[in-house]
Amino acid sequence: MVVPAKMKNDSSINVQVGKSDEESNKVPEAVLIDIVRAYDKVDIMSLKDVIAKLKCFHLDTQGSENILRENLKTSYQKILLNGVDLSLSNDLLPYYVIIDFEATCLHSNTPGYRHEIIEFPAVLVNSRKQEIVDCFQMYCKPQINPILTEFCTELTGITQEQVDSAETFDKVIVHFQKWLSKHQLGSKHKFCVVTDGPFDMSRFLYSQCHYLSLPFPKWGTKWVNIRKAFCKFYKSESLGLSNMLEYLEMNFKGRLHCGLDDAKNIARILLRMIYDGACILPNERITRAKEHQNKAKGGNKSFTQPKTGEQDETKEETKNLRVEAHCKPVYYDNMPNFKRVKKERLIAEAKLARKILRNTKDMTEKS
Repeated sequence: MVVPAKMKNDSSINVQVGKSDEESNKVPEAVLIDIVRAYDKVDIMSLKDVIAKLKCFHLDTQGSENILRENLKTSYQKILLNGVDLSLSNDLLPYYVIIDFEATCLHSNTPGYRHEIIEFPAVLVNSRKQEIVDCFQMYCKPQINPILTEFCTELTGITQEQVDSAETFDKVIVHFQKWLSKHQLGSKHKFCVVTDGPFDMSRFLYSQCHYLSLPFPKWGTKWVNIRKAFCKFYKSESLGLSNMLEYLEMNFKGRLHCGLDDAKNIARILLRMIYDGACILPNERITRAKEHQNKAKGGNKSFTQPKTGEQDETKEETKNLRVEAHCKPVYYDNMPNFKRVKKERLIAEAKLARKILRNTKDMTEKS
C-alpha cells in the first residue's frame, strides 16, 4: 500500500493504531486518503466546530485548542481505520477480475480493421479485504498482422520483440484459465470481470475467439463497465480512466496504455467505489453478434457464435472482417448513490466512535 505523500511527511499520523506493521500495510488506499482529508478538515475548522464534533463523538472537550484538534484527528483516524467494513455493500461479489486488453492498431483504424490482442493483463481484487490479491500478464503473438505498427508500439509500449517471442492467444487464454483455477474463481468463489468500457469483451475478446474458432468464455458474457457504474454512483458525466482518477483526487500510476498498469488503476477506482459504498454488479452483457465488413472486400459474410472445431470462414477470408457483439445494459432497482451512502455512513461512523470510546473506557477501568 502506497501511503499518500502528505501522510509520509506528517509524523503525527500513525496509521497503525494497534495494528502490526503487516496489517497496517494492508490499509486500503481509500482509507489513507480519507485520513488525510479528515486532518485537513480539522485544521480549517473553527474551535467551536471542533468542540461540537467532539461532543457528537462523546469525547472530552477540555484542554487547549491544539489538544482538542489532535484528539479529534485521532478520533477520525480510529473511526476510519476501524470502520472499513461500514463501507461494504451487500451487493458485491467476493472477487473481481479487472481486464484491460491491448490490441494491434493503426493511427487511423479503418471500419473493418481487425484488432488482435497483444497483451492479456488481469488484476484480481478481493472485495471483502479491499485489496489487490494477484496480477496476471502475458503478451500474445498476433497472426493476422504480425508486424506491429510504429503507432501501436508508441501507444502501448509493446515492442516487436515482445510479441515475436510470445505465445499465440489460444495458448495464452489457457494460461489465464489456469490462473483463474489457481484462485478457485468460478468454482469455489464467484467473480465478475471489470472493464473500462464495453470493447474489451464485446470487440477484442469476441473477435479473437471468432477468428481462432475458440469457444467464447462464460466469464466474458457479462461484466462490469466501470465507467457506467462510476457515472451512476457519483452522478457524474461519463469519464475516461484518467478523469475518473482525477475526480477521486487520485493520480494515475504507471504507464498509460500499458494493459497491466491500466488494469491496476481501474482496480484502484473499483476499490474506492467499494469503500464509498457502491454496488458493483454486472451492468453489461453480450446479446448477439454483429459484423463489420471492409468495403474494399465487399460481400456479406454471416457469423454465428464460434464453437470448438468449427471454422465457418478461412483465415484469409476473415483478415478484413471485424466481428463484435451487441451489448445490452443490465439494470437494477434502487441502486444507491454516493450522496445517500455518505449520509448513512456519517450516522454509522458516529455510532462507531461511541463504541470505540466505550471500549477504551472499559480497557482503562480493567487496567
